Amino acid sequence: MTTGKWRQPDVPHRGWTCVDVEDLGEPETVCEMCEVQEIRFVHHMEHQDYPTTLRCGCICAGHMEQDHAGAQERDAAMRARAKRKDKWLDRKWRTSTAGNAYLNDGG
Repeated sequence: MTTGKWRQPDVPHRGWTCVDVEDLGEPETVCEMCEVQEIRFVHHMEHQDYPTTLRCGCICAGHMEQDHAGAQERDAAMRARAKRKDKWLDRKWRTSTAGNAYLNDGG
């Protein structure tokens, strides 16, 4: 961690908390902590000694909150959700007697 805000001594490097995770749909922003990695799944990180919320990637978020597994779990959950959403229309749809498309999901 030798780039971006990791090099700034006035920015806290530990003790952050993730307050939200967002899926941008595609990699369209850069991690605000390392200022290098393009990210799709944004972890919104807050710290009591820092005035703003930082939008970070999974790796930086794990280092910032000292919970790599937690950051990876959040990231994996967002990836799985995005995959389910993408595959929704590819499922086998049927047509009712009234001519409407429907899908039986979970009974």
